[in-house]
Parts: sequence; C-alpha cells; structure tokens
Amino acid sequence: MKKLSLILFSLILFLKSFASAGEFIHGKLRIVDGDSIVINNQKIRLWGIDAPEMKQICKNEFKKNYNCGIESKKSLERAILEKLPKPKNLNVKYEPNNEVWCITKGKDRYKRILGICAVEQNDLLMPINDYTLNAWMVRFGHAVAYIRYSKLYKEFEEEAKTNKRGVWRGEFERPEQWRRKNK
Repeated sequence: MKKLSLILFSLILFLKSFASAGEFIHGKLRIVDGDSIVINNQKIRLWGIDAPEMKQICKNEFKKNYNCGIESKKSLERAILEKLPKPKNLNVKYEPNNEVWCITKGKDRYKRILGICAVEQNDLLMPINDYTLNAWMVRFGHAVAYIRYSKLYKEFEEEAKTNKRGVWRGEFERPEQWRRKNK
C-alpha cells in the first residue's frame, strides 16, 4: 500500500509539472540536428539535453577525427525510424511516417519551443522518461545532459560514459564549450 501511494504521488507530481508546462505538439517532422527538430513549422529544442554541433569534430576510440554533430543527427533519425512501423510489402515505395509527439516546457532565450519528445504519445505520460527521444540521445551517448537547465538526464549520461557509448568512446568537448570557442 505504501509503495502504491508513493507511485501515485510520483505520477501526480510528474503530470502536474507537465500540465504547467504547456501543450502537446504532434506531426511530421524535419530533423535539424541532434537536439532540434521542426514540427508544423515550429522549431523545437529537445529540453534538458545538448548534442554536438553540426560542424563539431570529436575523436573516436582510435583517436581518429569524425564529425560527431552529423553522427548525432543521424542517430536521432535512427531513433525515430526504428520505432516506427516498417513496410509490409517491400515492392511498394515506402515513405517513413516521421511523426513525433512533444510536450512543451516553455521557450529558450532564442524563442525556440523547449520540448520532451517521443515517437508515441503514451511515452510522454510515463513517470520515468526512459522512452523519450531526449533520454535515448543521452543514454546512447549522442548528446549530453544539459545539467545547467536540468539534472533529469544526468543518470543516462553516466550510463553512456560508463559503457563508452557514442561520444564517450573517445574524446570530445561538451557542445556548450565548443560553441563558446567556435561561434
């Protein structure tokens, strides 16, 4: 009974934080980079994460340079496509159904919508954010937790770092630091 009460209390707090945040946005998307998408002509920045910039170069586990910004964008594309239905008839031209759900969390200083996004709307209602695109990008090392704004994804960053996933396989500069030096 105590455990059930705790779960219900956590769920209420979680939903309450989202209710104060805003609205759902849903539709076909265009991926801008590893932490930005466009749905219905609205630019959405994935809240709580920071992905390498499109021109950012990192080093892999063999100390070879690679474009980690482009790799991050491709990883976000894969995360979305792998969760969407696959074609049953391979002889028919397949257009992927690139639809995503986001719940808004306000706007950043550039007036972009901040959002937590997922392929399925139900994944946004779960008390633990394991199934969001935000969490997936950090968990697999294609973005880092943007702890200046939220600590929600910090444990996923630690998991990626421990398991040497994505950028954590080699050497990289946190995107925020890279931007300061290069923009």
